[in-house]
Amino acid sequence: MKTLLAVLIIVALIMFFTRPSIEKHKAAITDEIVKAAQLGGLDSTAIVCWDFEGKNAELVNQAKNNPDAARKAVAEEVGKSLTVKDFWLCNVGTVTLNGKSQNVSFGAFGHVFCTGTK
Repeated sequence: MKTLLAVLIIVALIMFFTRPSIEKHKAAITDEIVKAAQLGGLDSTAIVCWDFEGKNAELVNQAKNNPDAARKAVAEEVGKSLTVKDFWLCNVGTVTLNGKSQNVSFGAFGHVFCTGTK
């Protein structure tokens, strides 16, 4: 029993000290959006932040022709509406656009996992 408790405490401490920063969340979401745009898979119904106020066609074209510029534009848009809520052992990124909020990322053990993609 003591061994199990010790292992749980160690895992909890590792999780606490390796929670990803807001910048990691922003970078992971940006990468997912640009990757989806390059594949032509941007869909405003996939996730709240994917729509960018009707600019999907422009972003898809830019992502294919100039991925670095697209990444910069997407990072700027994501940064405007991203909030990261801390839950001590992990954190969750939420994007709010047009009054709608949606969880878009989950961070734990130093990694960020994006949610809401098709």
